[in-house]
Amino acid sequence: MSLSSALQWWEEWQLRVLVLGSLAIQLYLAIYGPYRRKPSLRSSYRLLIWLSYLGGDALAIYALATLFNRQKKLQCHSSYGDAGSHDLEVLWAPILLIHLGGRMTISAYNIEDNELWLRHVGVAISQVTVSVYVFSKSWSPSADNRLLAAAILLFILGVFRCFEKPFALRRASFNSLVTSFRPAPMTESTNREVVLEKYIQQAIDFVQRNQDPPTLDKVGKHKHFGQLSKPDMMFVDFAYAYDLRLEKLESLWLLDVKTAFEALRQEIYNTFNLIYTKHWQYPDENKDTDYLATLFSILLWNITLTFPIACIVLFHISHKEGYRGSDIKVTYLLLYITYFSEILSAPGRIFSGWWKSIALAWLRSFRSRSPVVVAQHSLIGGVLAGNKEFSILSRIGKCFKCQDFLHHYIFGRCHSPDAESITNLVRCHVKDGWMFHIRDVESYWEFSDFRGHQTLEHNGCEENLGWSIEKPFDESILLWHVATDFLLLS
Repeated sequence: MSLSSALQWWEEWQLRVLVLGSLAIQLYLAIYGPYRRKPSLRSSYRLLIWLSYLGGDALAIYALATLFNRQKKLQCHSSYGDAGSHDLEVLWAPILLIHLGGRMTISAYNIEDNELWLRHVGVAISQVTVSVYVFSKSWSPSADNRLLAAAILLFILGVFRCFEKPFALRRASFNSLVTSFRPAPMTESTNREVVLEKYIQQAIDFVQRNQDPPTLDKVGKHKHFGQLSKPDMMFVDFAYAYDLRLEKLESLWLLDVKTAFEALRQEIYNTFNLIYTKHWQYPDENKDTDYLATLFSILLWNITLTFPIACIVLFHISHKEGYRGSDIKVTYLLLYITYFSEILSAPGRIFSGWWKSIALAWLRSFRSRSPVVVAQHSLIGGVLAGNKEFSILSRIGKCFKCQDFLHHYIFGRCHSPDAESITNLVRCHVKDGWMFHIRDVESYWEFSDFRGHQTLEHNGCEENLGWSIEKPFDESILLWHVATDFLLLS
């Protein structure tokens, strides 16, 4: 094949290749996007998810720009390419809008992506404007009205999906998280000690009344059981009000080890969904907000299910005699696979009534089969990444400005299978503190300031290594991290 024939083939098939490539990326994200929270996922799959997340929008925008230029040339030169199929090509514009909206299970890859929500609003406006302009200028008046109806339905879904992404990013941005949670009320300095003393006394009284191991009867009757699965203030620098601290203490205290671990695990799982996905979960307890979120979820659910089906039916019964066979096949692939991708994300939109149990069961299926591990990152392993053995990968990462990603997911990363035992260790430490150490405000602050005192005392190293916990907190963390790394490698 000569260069001129290759260029001619690319000129003719460029748009088809781009839209099918965008379709393949969206299908890959729909299938593997939910698995990215699994620590056991291979680095190669995680890298492909990351590249798909970054490249999916770029490819869809490039396809949309190619469609715009192609239709402009078709208007100027009726003999350019195959003008008979240009109506089908224009029908691909709203499908590209749906692709630009992204997947339900992956709205952000890093927490910093949420801060760019305003930029995504501008991008969404420009994308919708270009798509509508291309459609209005290029659609043939003689085209089948059933294709026009299918295109309008796809545009409605595409516009919803385009603006859904920046809305989800804004909801998970730092400022939104800060304003969504109820901070501890400001109290006068003279009352702080009084409020703290009251909290400590109430907590001690509760602990003394419930020193026996938790039973099903206690757990079942406890009014706060089952409320730990809401996204929490895990990334917001706000202190709990003391009444909320007491509620959390009572909730966890009455749960057995297994149930408490599952409750905390579910809370982290929901927090992940809040920050990195489009799932409709709100951290506040405003009933009006929950009601509106439920209505919007049901609306999107109905649109997602019904509109693509209607479009497929309309395309099936439309007149396709004048269109090119390859374009008809591409259109069928776009409609069916895009709908299949939407179905994979659809359960995440349902968070009300009996639909909620179905959605959560579907979502938990991705989590229940994964091992419960704690991700760990070695500083020494990260330093070793600069050696000659990793120099090529480091240079590639620096070239594409993703060296932090490579260091985080490839160099010095491991997983500990002792997540449940570590959680139980912390829980036992807190329980022992309330049962045997905390008696007043002074002992409360003393217990809260514990770092590694008990570990050093237990191993008889307090005299030699006591200085390591007297350093500023960040320095102590680094010292103990490096010491632990050396101990594991020795």
